Amino acid sequence: MGRSGWVCQLVALLAAVEACHCAHNILMIAIDDLRPEIAGYGYPRMHTPNMDKLISEGTMFKFNYVQQAVCSPSRTSLLTGRRPDTTHIYDLWTYFRSAGCNVTTLPQFFKQHGYKTAGHGKIFHPGHASGQAVFGKGDDPPSWTEPYYHSPDKGNFSTRQYSWHTPDYPEEEFPDSQIAAAGIATMKRLAGEPFFIAVGFHKPHLPFVFPKKYLDFYPNSTIHVADNPNPPQGMPALAWSDWGELRNYQDIARMNLSTAIAKDMPDYYAKELRRAYYAATSYTDAQIGKVLDALDASGLRENTSVLLWGDHGWQLGELGEWCKHTNFDIAARAPLIVRTPLIEQSHGVVVESLVEHVDIYPTLVDLAGFEVPHGLEGFSLVPLLKDKSAPWKKASFSQYPRGLPKGTKKDFHSDHSMGYSVRTAEWRYTEWVYFHNKTLTHDFSRVFGVELYDHRGDNGTSFSAFENENLAHKPEYASIVTELKAMLHAGPEGQARQLREAQKKMTTTSEGNEQIASSQDSRPSHPRWRHTKERRAHVRQSPIIVH
Repeated sequence: MGRSGWVCQLVALLAAVEACHCAHNILMIAIDDLRPEIAGYGYPRMHTPNMDKLISEGTMFKFNYVQQAVCSPSRTSLLTGRRPDTTHIYDLWTYFRSAGCNVTTLPQFFKQHGYKTAGHGKIFHPGHASGQAVFGKGDDPPSWTEPYYHSPDKGNFSTRQYSWHTPDYPEEEFPDSQIAAAGIATMKRLAGEPFFIAVGFHKPHLPFVFPKKYLDFYPNSTIHVADNPNPPQGMPALAWSDWGELRNYQDIARMNLSTAIAKDMPDYYAKELRRAYYAATSYTDAQIGKVLDALDASGLRENTSVLLWGDHGWQLGELGEWCKHTNFDIAARAPLIVRTPLIEQSHGVVVESLVEHVDIYPTLVDLAGFEVPHGLEGFSLVPLLKDKSAPWKKASFSQYPRGLPKGTKKDFHSDHSMGYSVRTAEWRYTEWVYFHNKTLTHDFSRVFGVELYDHRGDNGTSFSAFENENLAHKPEYASIVTELKAMLHAGPEGQARQLREAQKKMTTTSEGNEQIASSQDSRPSHPRWRHTKERRAHVRQSPIIVH
């Protein structure tokens, strides 16, 4: 080989070493059905030491909202960075790439930029909703470079016989324990390469299955029913869910509970379910601790940002509701924690600005040092990680589909209604409107129900004190309804425009270190973060669309 060949090889080797050295790793932890009832969120009765530690070392987003409070629509929205009316995902069956939203997902973006991407457990909603019919397997295969991991023993722990139970197995045989172990093994295997590792835990999703010892953290004498077990006064019927998911379990079905809008769960069983949910949460917290401890032991912590999220909230008898499937705050609000070594001032911080799941995709891309791609419908949270009082959106948006009220004339045989909801710092306002299934469009002129709930004084530490009375039709709140109606109809685009305008007013400080022209340009100041133009030029680029 001639001198020029050796030089070329040397240049290529140095480029590879530089790329590996500069790339910032991402560890994303997802938790199924976890509401923000965590000690670090202001609920000291909970035993969640590992999430609490992550909060103390990172930034807790107290008011984070999902785009639709059910698994696949919420996860699809987060992983594509787009809202349900863009993804066209409103159910647990439809695959976003087959529904007109064939876009680059969050892990796929990192894959296209030279990262190893590895998924474990539940990240996308599994099965048909993530490509089973297209690829012969779910979990969106285009998103990953590594073989996807599912616990082989999951079936032994997912019986419909009981809504909760404590099988007599060693803890390491429980599915989430195996998922944690697999995530740790992948982390060790990929330690020398830039990685995006996603670890998704199943609990506290139904059935609540966990090792019995976790009940010890919650003695029976400490468990109480919800303080507000009755449906909101004046609530339109469409706002209600009859918690069919829970009724599918045989122990619940045997009770023959009414599906009427009322408190119906017996107190003794409500207490059992609440205790089991808490215990399942503590079990998952222990698995999170194993993963985070392994990251520390690997020596990769100083080059890895960790982001933890729940896919939506969960109702434990509040408002007479169970499960998710509503637009109530308890269902739409989910935990979000970010720990990054790139922004020192983000450690031990609580952000009270309203953020959304669609903000996660641009945030992780931003933290890794890449330009945020066009088409995403959220904003990078980096400005808030740098300064919790930075200009931000004044509202978050959620939605949930329902059937049509009886007797409603349909334009198409499968048309239904959609509840569009806007949450501000002080109010939640929802309109239930006609939704055309054929065109996938809504009609704000055909309204079936309106809700207004007062959140003034809400500090995020009560699941019972708010949304107990619908104020929408009280004359004294007419001006609030008018204001929020305009905000809801302007939609997320209206908030996006206002945020961009506010961020443009930010001035450049000395030597340009803190210029923020938009949320997409607010970069963490850390040497490992920096991706030069030359670095980007060597990154392997793949087509954005997967056909």
